[in-house]
Amino acid sequence: MKAIWGTGLTIAALAIACGGKATPPAMVADPTSSEADAGDNDWSGYGTDGGGGAAASEGADAGAGGSASASSETAAGGSEESARTLLKQFLDPNADHASLSKSLRPTSADYKAMFDAQTASKIEAAHAKVWDGGKMVIKPKDAKQSEIKLWSATGADLASGGGNASQFPGGYKKIGPHLAPTVTFFAFKFVQPGKESGMAFDGLAFVNGHWVIAPKPWHGLGEDGGGGAPLSGGGKGHRGKPHPKKK
Repeated sequence: MKAIWGTGLTIAALAIACGGKATPPAMVADPTSSEADAGDNDWSGYGTDGGGGAAASEGADAGAGGSASASSETAAGGSEESARTLLKQFLDPNADHASLSKSLRPTSADYKAMFDAQTASKIEAAHAKVWDGGKMVIKPKDAKQSEIKLWSATGADLASGGGNASQFPGGYKKIGPHLAPTVTFFAFKFVQPGKESGMAFDGLAFVNGHWVIAPKPWHGLGEDGGGGAPLSGGGKGHRGKPHPKKK
């Protein structure tokens, strides 16, 4: 399966599996939800302890193996079922979260499949610093978070605010025009049974025949969403304190 910019290819963005090569980071709860979100500009942590509206679908208790790479031999392509199967690996008590996460790091070709030529290299450069620093680790907060909530939206939906766009971080409004319109991206949470809030991640997609993750891609465009240096961290996820105003 080859992901080519401009074709009718659908990619799953947010999870794991299907013979994954190294691919990137995680995500934040939607700032357009009822909860205030001060973390769209926070580079420090990808998993954010996010709240929000009702989930589109619930996952089962953890049970998939903790292999060194995120993969799914039985699930087909980049479907929601495949994404869920892959993510269950991160819920295994013996999972090697660092290795599983690293297997989702995108290649240059993967970034070009998810974003337009104008921004792909910028986003890759911004993410590289986080990957190389070992900060891109996807995992639940603790063993109590044993279920998965999962949402999907195409690049076109995220650009227009349609579909499940409201379940994604508000920064997708900035990056929307640069997303491959036919690629499907995923946002997900690890939650306790019966809970709505949990560790939230975004940017999971299935491109070029494997799963990758490219969270908070707008950081590659600079704070105003239109260029400049990538943002640097501060605070803990979207519950962190707002950045101080410049005098």
